[in-house]
Amino acid sequence: MINVLKTIIVLILLNILTSYKVFSVTAESVKACDTGTHLFTGSATACRFTPQLYKAAVFEMGLCTANPMSGASLDKSTCTTVFTATDQTNGSLHDFALGNAELAGTSTRPANGTYTFPYIILKNDFTIKGEFAHEGGSTYYIKNDGGGGACGSANTTSPAQECTTSLTQFNQAGNCDGEYLGAIFQGGTLNGYLMRSSDLDKRDGLADDNGSGACSGVDRLVGVMELDAPVIVTPSTISVKFTFNVTGYGAQLFSAAGNPTNSTGGGGSGPFSGFFTVTDAPQQ
Repeated sequence: MINVLKTIIVLILLNILTSYKVFSVTAESVKACDTGTHLFTGSATACRFTPQLYKAAVFEMGLCTANPMSGASLDKSTCTTVFTATDQTNGSLHDFALGNAELAGTSTRPANGTYTFPYIILKNDFTIKGEFAHEGGSTYYIKNDGGGGACGSANTTSPAQECTTSLTQFNQAGNCDGEYLGAIFQGGTLNGYLMRSSDLDKRDGLADDNGSGACSGVDRLVGVMELDAPVIVTPSTISVKFTFNVTGYGAQLFSAAGNPTNSTGGGGSGPFSGFFTVTDAPQQ
C-alpha cells in the first residue's frame, strides 16, 4: 500500500493560473472507482472517489526564483512566502471535503518577480471518512482498523469510520526513501520530499531509516514544482490564492486480486486537487 501513497504527492494538482494558462499534474494517474460491473478494471491497483471527510493541515506555501531543494533541506533564501499558518505545531487543519476554506494564518502578496518554483508544506497525516456506492448494489466502507486509528480494511459493512493515513516512506521495501522525483506534468515537473519540521531536512537513505520499513522523524510533506513557464508577479498583481478540491479524489480503495475485480485490499486517503489563482488589477 505504501507505493500507492506516492499519489498523495504526485497528484497534488498545484495548477498555476496566470493569463488563463492552467498546468495540471498528471504524472501518476489513479483511475476513478468504476461504477460499472467492477470497481477495478484494466491494470488498476487502486481507484479514487470523493470522501465524506478529508482533513489535511497546511503549514506554508511560497514561490521561489530558484530550486529550494537543490540541497538536503528546504532553502527559502530565493523564495517569497504567500501563506504561513498561525499554528506552526499543528498547521491550518481543515476538512476540505466541505468545499473551499479560509486557511488560518497570514496570507502575503509575493514580491514582484519571476517565480519558477512553487512549494507547499503539509503535515504528513491525512484523515478521511469514505464510502463508495457501487452501481451493482454494494457500498464499500473504509475502516479505521489499521492500528491506532489508521486506515485499514474496506468492506461492505456499514458505517465508514474516520481514519488517518501517515506517509513515512515512498519505498515499498528496503531503506528509507523520502524522495519522489521527476513527476512530469503538462507544464513542468513536481518533486516530493518527506521531512522533519525542526530543520526541514529531507529524510532519505540508510542513515534516516528507523529500522522498521519507514523513515525516522518524518512530520512534514513538501512538494516543489518546477514550471516550464514561470509565474510572473507585477505591480498590478493584487492577490495570489490557493484553492483545494477533493471532488473525485481524496479517498482510495486498493485492489486485492487480479482485475477485473470488486475485491478490496483496504482503503485510505488519496490525492487532492487545487489551484493557485493570480489576480491582476484591471487595466486603466
